[in-house]
Amino acid sequence: MSYCQLVVFNLGLEEYAVDISCAKEIIRIPKFTKIPNVPSFIEGVINLRGKVIPIFDLKKRFGLGQSERNTDNRLLILELDDMKVGIIVDDVSEVISIDEESIQNLNSEIVGISKNSIRGISIIDQRIIILLNVINLKSEIFKYNLGKELVS
Repeated sequence: MSYCQLVVFNLGLEEYAVDISCAKEIIRIPKFTKIPNVPSFIEGVINLRGKVIPIFDLKKRFGLGQSERNTDNRLLILELDDMKVGIIVDDVSEVISIDEESIQNLNSEIVGISKNSIRGISIIDQRIIILLNVINLKSEIFKYNLGKELVS
């Protein structure tokens, strides 16, 4: 039996998780610098110990709407391939360990456009947790058209 550890966070009422090896740190949302002419889900950039980190709002990117930010909101710093990014989440709830075999794949027709960023679903008691594939999340965040322009 093979297990994986996941960082569980909320986007609205839904629970999502990423592999703990990709999660570098969890911080309060600092002041960020806006960048002109970028899609609305790119909130800006921050200076994190001398490194410029782009900040994304996954709720906006995944079409889940937006909510008012409060003291529970956090910035989850992820390493996606060779790049560190921050994603704004409503709350980081826990770290869990699950059996790899308990991860259920979704039918690609159900998942639609986000199929590349969803690794699967895990059901724990009555909770449904959507597991994100962080390797493919970068391409889900940055979709390019043939002219190499960023498409929102």
